[in-house]
Amino acid sequence: MNNISDSNNHIDWLREITHDDSINKISQQASIPYATLYKRFKSNELATDEIIAIARSYGINPVEALVKTNIISDEEASGVRGDNALRLCSIESIAHEIVRRDNEKTQPVKQPENA
Repeated sequence: MNNISDSNNHIDWLREITHDDSINKISQQASIPYATLYKRFKSNELATDEIIAIARSYGINPVEALVKTNIISDEEASGVRGDNALRLCSIESIAHEIVRRDNEKTQPVKQPENA
């Protein structure tokens, strides 16, 4: 079990997604022993596998939960970083983006009407 370093944010996340459900209700819904969750609330610590179980039991994408609780970054969640993203694009998509950017930088900057 991986303990989470920034636990206060995780307890806040837990309260938000469970709409302040009782520890007993969260325990039953996520199939995590009551005593375990009680200790987590008292110590302000959650484990990664518990966040995943709670997210699933409340109908939340576990990857999104891991991002929201800062366990993984958006980039890690998407599985695509920097230059690797370009490899996934068609040549037509890349060309379209180049033209779009070029047009964007050549457009005159609009002045406010009251200027």
